[in-house]
Amino acid sequence: MTRDTATIDAAAKGGPDARTVCAFDAAPLDRASELRSDPEWVAAQQAREDAVLLPLWRGDPLIVDGAAGWLSFAARSEFREADPVVFLGLDKQGRKPGRPRFAIDCGSRPSPETAPFTDFGAYTNLREAAGVLSPDDLAIVGQARWLLDWHARHGACARCGAETVMRDAGAKRECPSCGAEHFPRSDPVAIVLATNADACLLGRGPHFPPGFYSALAGYVEACETPEACAIRELKEEAGIDISNVRYQFSQPWPFPSSLMMGFFAEAAGRELTLDPREIADALWVPRATIRKRLNGEDIEIDGTSVNVPPRFTIARRLIERWAAD
Repeated sequence: MTRDTATIDAAAKGGPDARTVCAFDAAPLDRASELRSDPEWVAAQQAREDAVLLPLWRGDPLIVDGAAGWLSFAARSEFREADPVVFLGLDKQGRKPGRPRFAIDCGSRPSPETAPFTDFGAYTNLREAAGVLSPDDLAIVGQARWLLDWHARHGACARCGAETVMRDAGAKRECPSCGAEHFPRSDPVAIVLATNADACLLGRGPHFPPGFYSALAGYVEACETPEACAIRELKEEAGIDISNVRYQFSQPWPFPSSLMMGFFAEAAGRELTLDPREIADALWVPRATIRKRLNGEDIEIDGTSVNVPPRFTIARRLIERWAAD
């Protein structure tokens, strides 16, 4: 395989603008849901000269010169036959069908260095790549990671335990034994920036790096609304009562399959009772102090250095929106 046949599409560069769109939130593709169930149609898309393929090694995409490493679909022959391929969609470009995009999981290789096409680029941790990929590339790569990870983790039928098979070009799995259909899951999460007067509450999980603080979050439980989840989680994790829970925006989060729903809420007071299993530390941070940190200044609260989440996170978007008021 030469570089002529393994073409790299690096046209769209530049980091995502957190003021206009959440990372992973762009929708650059027509997912062609009414067509992808036809195997002949999918095969025809793979045979198109403009069809492209993105390899991922255990969720880490191939990155070339700061962009997603899109290869000609002809590069499929360089991967193992058993490496799963999923259809992502068609580029949106007016009435004419756009370029077909696919992704392939080469995680069967023992290391990213042994995966194909490392002479062109490097398989890069998606959290690291998020700072350099364009919004469109980041959304497509997130979709690819999400789908391939789900297929890797859901090979058995949840109803009867039999091995399932991929259908609809990767949009679902089907059990040949009992006929059950299984679809990629989304785990809903409420992430909340609680405020009291002119300060917001930021917390640090036990697994966070020192000095890293973020908005508090938790998974929506069975038969629970996101708003009710927000109220419950803030009470459980920080011991505070919140009200006036206001939805702001959402973000797909492919680590591995969360849908983050961002809220503002008002706290009745500032006295905290932390659940140490969830929150190692929490601070009330004044708006003026947050603005300094967003402008690149180092800040401290009661002698503690405070860093905020990176720009590709919904937590950072919430903090930025609140700080701008």
